[in-house]
Amino acid sequence: MNKIALLTIALAALSGCKGGTDVIAYSADVDATKGTALFACKDSTTGSCIFRFDDPGAQPRTLTVTKGEAATVTSVGAGSTYCATTGATGAACKGQSLRAGKQAIRHEKRGSL
Repeated sequence: MNKIALLTIALAALSGCKGGTDVIAYSADVDATKGTALFACKDSTTGSCIFRFDDPGAQPRTLTVTKGEAATVTSVGAGSTYCATTGATGAACKGQSLRAGKQAIRHEKRGSL
C-alpha cells in the first residue's frame, strides 16, 4: 500500500476517536467607569460561550452567548474574576481576572484519544 493510502486510513481512524478539540474564542470589553463588560462569542465547539462570574453583584452571574453574538454583564470591573467555557463535557472553566479595555481570548484544548 502506498504512503498516501496509509495516511488517509490513519486520519480517518483518528477522526472517529473519542476526545477531539474543545475550542473557545471570545472578546471582553470592560468599561471600568460604568462597571460593565461586553462579551462577544467568536467561536465555540458547542456553538455558545458560557461565562461565570465570581463577583456576587454581577448581573447575571452566568451569561450564555451564542456564537457570533454579544451580551453585557453589569456590576463588574477590572479585577473581577470570571471563567469561560464551551459547556462541553469535560470542558474546563479556568478563573481569570478582567482587565480594563478590550481583550481577545482563544483557548484550544485537545482531548485524549
